[in-house]
Amino acid sequence: MNIENPPPYTQWGLPPGAKVRLGKGGLEEVRYSPDGTQLAVTGLIGIWLYDVHTYKEIALLQQGQDQGADTLPFSWEGTTLFTQNWDDTISFTLWDTQIGQRQITLREHTKDIQNIILSPDGTTFASVGWDKAIRFWDSRTGRLRSTVIGHTEPIMTLAFSADSKTLATGGFDHTIRLWDVSDGSCLSTLTGHEDDIRHLAFSPNGIILASRSQDKTACLWDVSTGEKVVTLLTDIEEYGKTVFSPDGTLIATNCDDHSLRIWNADTGIEHTRLIGHKALVWDITFSPDGKTLASVSEDSTIRFWNVNSGTEKGVITGHARWSNYLDFSPDGTLLASNTSDNILHLYDMNTYIESASFDSHGDYLGQVAFSSDGEMLASASDEKIFLWHVNSDTQSAILQGHTDYIRTLAFVPNSTTLASGSDDNTIRLWDIDTGNQLALLTGHTDNILAVAGSPDGTILASCSADGTLRLWNANTGHPLTVLKGHTEKIGAIVFSPDGRVLASAGWDGTIRLWDPQNCEHLSTFAVPDNLYALAFSTDGNILAGGGQDDKVRLWDVHTGNLRAVMSGHYADIEALVFSPDGKTLASGGDDGTILLWDLRVI
Repeated sequence: MNIENPPPYTQWGLPPGAKVRLGKGGLEEVRYSPDGTQLAVTGLIGIWLYDVHTYKEIALLQQGQDQGADTLPFSWEGTTLFTQNWDDTISFTLWDTQIGQRQITLREHTKDIQNIILSPDGTTFASVGWDKAIRFWDSRTGRLRSTVIGHTEPIMTLAFSADSKTLATGGFDHTIRLWDVSDGSCLSTLTGHEDDIRHLAFSPNGIILASRSQDKTACLWDVSTGEKVVTLLTDIEEYGKTVFSPDGTLIATNCDDHSLRIWNADTGIEHTRLIGHKALVWDITFSPDGKTLASVSEDSTIRFWNVNSGTEKGVITGHARWSNYLDFSPDGTLLASNTSDNILHLYDMNTYIESASFDSHGDYLGQVAFSSDGEMLASASDEKIFLWHVNSDTQSAILQGHTDYIRTLAFVPNSTTLASGSDDNTIRLWDIDTGNQLALLTGHTDNILAVAGSPDGTILASCSADGTLRLWNANTGHPLTVLKGHTEKIGAIVFSPDGRVLASAGWDGTIRLWDPQNCEHLSTFAVPDNLYALAFSTDGNILAGGGQDDKVRLWDVHTGNLRAVMSGHYADIEALVFSPDGKTLASGGDDGTILLWDLRVI
């Protein structure tokens, strides 16, 4: 598999041993650069910078493997882009166009920090969290300047006024408090919300404060009097955001129906409603000239809107909150992936560019599997199974019969049989030519977590949260045996290419190897954390595992010795698959990316 002009961003910030990254990770927060030419978007793997005119990627800023950017607060003031890191200590990173990258660590909070922001003048950080305290820090040195107490419950949100002289805070005590930054004195307490305060924003002139609460309202307050002047109904609770236009005349809010609404800041009358996102909007921001609104959503898109007309100007795709299911086509030319956007993506393995996609039209897509001839794709969707024709990009059939969430799918090699396992504790065998159910397999007493067919197509293996591994006749569905040994749930199973070994990964900290023909336990070796995925190399000598600690590990099958540890993901690894030529290992997980590892250099 040679790389023929892959998109440059697929090779930015790659970990050692990886040759390509597919997908850009999930979306959280968004900010314009002060001059309005770039857009910064945070995700689990770092911060993406985009050109707002071409919508093309400019750079990927990453903070290190143990300092992911998940749900991090961040701001862009002057030449400095600031992000918070969630690691063993509470720290943050500054990217400064003049002095480069530097990191500062905060050590005074006694409980988790919920939010940190940088003052508009760039001199002060303010932090709040579960210890109910507000702390002010020198942004150059990280030195604690002062600590103030006033809220009676944890504090969730805060905002500086444009002149950096006033700080607003809100949280679980349903109140908003205004503080003098110079001496830490409380200027006033605003009451009126009936639930937790989730977001605050000052108007550019500092006269009005906007608040969002879990009581499904957005309120505008007169800062000088503390009086509520406008109440907007938004029908959204936990993730509500409110932002002012740069001239302070308009307010934008996200809403529960996935729309954005722009309001007149003086009257509270709705100005425009923006419709296009297919899921909840996480964050919104106005461009510095006030003509464009940018939004990021759970639907994995970044959208740009004309504020005056309400029309969509452009969209950026390629982000996903997870990439948990992978499979190579039998000839190795395609890689299939299901992601959080509910679209099944096919990547060309020569160019690493998406070559086709299958839209479920809103249905959740789970496990994905190619048929033995590569002509069909199966994908689980809650209690249904979609079948797709690969060459024509069309849906073939929908298989129904399970009564609960389908967790796993596997084609029985050299046949037209598809096996599925569900939270209804059953396994079902299907004929993909007719769509008929061939057999119902019962015996497990808890959720089915994985199924796998032996290479010769004679045995079907299944594992469950009940801690057992079961073998079945793949043609008839008749039970063969129950393999016991794991003491916790079994999260993954895989047959070796020659069918002589079956590997299972349990949440008891072990991988066990079995002889499926003689139903014998062969060996056991310890693993450091729960594993969600296993894969054999094409020669059967290497077993790959990935799971809760974000790392891919390679073991020697014959000795159980650890051969390599690959770090590069920023969240749980849920999928592993070797390419048919044995040169590449693909891994996917909860950080929304797929890494392709070059096994020739590992």
